Amino acid sequence: MQYKVIIVEDNSINMDLLKALLEPFNLNIITAFDGYEALKIIDENLDISLILLDIGLPGIDGIEVFKRLRVSDATRNIPVIAVTAHAMTGNKEHLLSLGFDGFVEKPINKRLLYEKMKEYIKLG
Repeated sequence: MQYKVIIVEDNSINMDLLKALLEPFNLNIITAFDGYEALKIIDENLDISLILLDIGLPGIDGIEVFKRLRVSDATRNIPVIAVTAHAMTGNKEHLLSLGFDGFVEKPINKRLLYEKMKEYIKLG
């Protein structure tokens, strides 16, 4: 089974890094550069296995994208891992209290990213 993972990230350098980190695992990787694009892609691909969602997106931010996903019956059970550079005290707890399935800080720690992803999909 090939897992379908969407990366939602507005920074092209961070997007390329995340894609490179996931490349060894033969995943079907889909990318979106803002919240509106992400919602459209997810709506068209309801078989997504996991979402890596940047919080600081232009337009509608990652928290708003997440809230919209959770109110829809079709998308509420897709695991969503928050990816953020805003590693302030209490931020992780706040995001987890909203219902995010995980949290990864930038700069990305490869081992921590893989550990969090393995909770939802099989890697390698």
